[in-house]
Amino acid sequence: MNAVIALCHFCEAHGPCAIFCTQTLRDTKLEDLSLDQQTQKTCSACNYSISKNNNAIYSRDTESGATFVSTKVAVLPEVASLVKQAAVLSLSNGTDASKDGEFVFFGDSARGHILSHTFRVSDLQARGYSQLFSIIVLMKDKYFLLNIKPFLAEHLKKVSSELQAAAKKTKETEELTYSERQRRLSGAQFLMPTSRSLLELTGEEHIFAQLHSHFSWLLLAGSRFLTEHVTFGNLPWLPPQSSGRPPAQRLTYNSSTLPMIESIDDPDLEEFFSLRHLKSVVRKEEFATVCYCALTGVKIVVRGDPRKTFRFMVCLKKLLPEPMHNLMRIDAQHQHSISSEYKIISVSNDIAVPMASSSVYRIDFLDKHVNGHEVSVKWPGELPRKLPDLMVKLLKAVEEKNFTELVLNKQTKVLIEEWKNKVTCLNQAKSTSVQGKLKKVLGVQPQDQPIINYWSTHLH
Repeated sequence: MNAVIALCHFCEAHGPCAIFCTQTLRDTKLEDLSLDQQTQKTCSACNYSISKNNNAIYSRDTESGATFVSTKVAVLPEVASLVKQAAVLSLSNGTDASKDGEFVFFGDSARGHILSHTFRVSDLQARGYSQLFSIIVLMKDKYFLLNIKPFLAEHLKKVSSELQAAAKKTKETEELTYSERQRRLSGAQFLMPTSRSLLELTGEEHIFAQLHSHFSWLLLAGSRFLTEHVTFGNLPWLPPQSSGRPPAQRLTYNSSTLPMIESIDDPDLEEFFSLRHLKSVVRKEEFATVCYCALTGVKIVVRGDPRKTFRFMVCLKKLLPEPMHNLMRIDAQHQHSISSEYKIISVSNDIAVPMASSSVYRIDFLDKHVNGHEVSVKWPGELPRKLPDLMVKLLKAVEEKNFTELVLNKQTKVLIEEWKNKVTCLNQAKSTSVQGKLKKVLGVQPQDQPIINYWSTHLH
């Protein structure tokens, strides 16, 4: 989505301004930009550090190659001026207490079109014991912004609620230290409003990295909100492939995985995300079994250091159509996640996992290589004598020496999309006889039934 998402606040000293901007870079490289942004503002609310090591947070979508960059000020000068104007308009009525939770649409073709969500965050040292914030979404396409407003409003409200909840905890802690009567009698420090940064208000060390993950996912999901789809033949009863909701998250970070952001999404680090990475990690005979289990719904538990399992999980995701990506859980932090509806899940070494069985495929990443292998694979099940057609084509594509990593990724996506369309068509058949005729037309064989059974429950 060609848009900018910015967090703005109303500073007691400097007025309304944007303090955190996230935007998508496609043709511009990070090294061509100046990320060392200096500010003339000296108050703690405006002069803060996004992270300990640098002035920017960035992440990359492995499929589209888009890079999402978050900085204090938009990295492109022409965009920064538009964001600055939008911030002033968004928070122009800085003392209006009735604006909490409001969504407003404004703008024009020259200054861009803006969706603004205003809300208040508790602050015992601020005027009225709260600070006014807003989240703005700025883009040039007016009608696209209006079309996705319900989706944006739903998720922006979740972001503001998280900030409000964290600030409320800070307020409750401070109230335990200073009662209201003590604050009134303590002197001038509470008579003069003192601006405090979002980090101080929420008490969250990684608050800006969390905002980056929220905003970058919104930009990613927004770009996939309206998609083209191709149908074969005259099938008027085939529903649109877009259900009106965004795809499952590809960018998911939480407090425990935040230190991994820069190491995983380093643009200078060359990664191989094709199915060949799976084959390089497991033994040759085990590569076929892990592909079969992922395609047919056998639960896969990947256990080990997240820095090792992350790339493996990204590759496994390529074996499922995008609407089924929510069946995966990368770097689960709790035991209950294993027994949930997730079909492919990665956990750290300190979480107990079930024993391997016909319904549980277990992969353990070892601390040290054993007999030349870095993983231990356990699965007592067996492959069928005749493999599904999709799996045969995928194995053949991986073995094709003329395929580069990029070509292999494209071929994998084409094959998965082809079978997603076949399953969607079969789901619309109103009787067994009609479904049987469709199977003949689509070339579906008996050995393909395990994939049909699994996918049909999640593709509509």
